[in-house]
Amino acid sequence: MIDAPELLQPIDTSIDGEARNGDAISLSLADLLPDSSGAIVIEGEGEDLCVRIVTDEQVVDAGVVEQLVTATGEDVSGHAYFAFQNGTTLYAPRELDLSIVAFDI
Repeated sequence: MIDAPELLQPIDTSIDGEARNGDAISLSLADLLPDSSGAIVIEGEGEDLCVRIVTDEQVVDAGVVEQLVTATGEDVSGHAYFAFQNGTTLYAPRELDLSIVAFDI
């Protein structure tokens, strides 16, 4: 994995959970099912796709994957990754308009 935070989308820590784009698809991290290694892969194509991941888990690491194939065989090389405190790692294409909305419970 390589460090390239300037290529990643920002993490929004707003209390109300409102991301910058009101047209985003909102998904709860808790509702997404990781594979046996804790990986969740978000795939998306198209310029208008915006995804908002809402979670109470803290992001402990982020960057860009140099080369990696997940336990289910998905090649996430070149994807952005966000590792969460609970052991889950979210992978997404860097071109995807992705926001992580973190809140404290």
